[in-house]
Amino acid sequence: MNYQSIRAKIENPLLTAFGGLSPAVPVFFDNVTGFSLGSETEYVRVNINFGATNEPTLTTSVDHARGSVVIKVFTEKGAGPARNQTLLTTAVGVLETLNDGTKGTTGVYLKVGVITGPDFFTTETSPLFMGKISTSYVATVLS
Repeated sequence: MNYQSIRAKIENPLLTAFGGLSPAVPVFFDNVTGFSLGSETEYVRVNINFGATNEPTLTTSVDHARGSVVIKVFTEKGAGPARNQTLLTTAVGVLETLNDGTKGTTGVYLKVGVITGPDFFTTETSPLFMGKISTSYVATVLS
């Protein structure tokens, strides 16, 4: 099982989409310590989780995984939800685009499920407003 190739299939389009915004929005993934928990600037946090792996399929491939993706968007608190919703819309667009791929003979074939959310959160201790979406995915590593 090549977990990194599955991660890349999800992470690379998110990095491209958020990097292309003006201003660019930093995206942080699992086990990345380049962000501050007390940050007062906007950013995106992505968690990719693996559930069932090497599940028997109808194909000859045993490199099959199911899991979930959780995307949290942090924006300025007290400025309204518009910016947060704009960034969440970017994330949803990326996830929906992942379903446009066709299954080839090499690479990673990945499809996401129903997107849940957005859910919005604000706490008194955090200087940022948080929006969250999540979805499931199935992936097959073909090469």
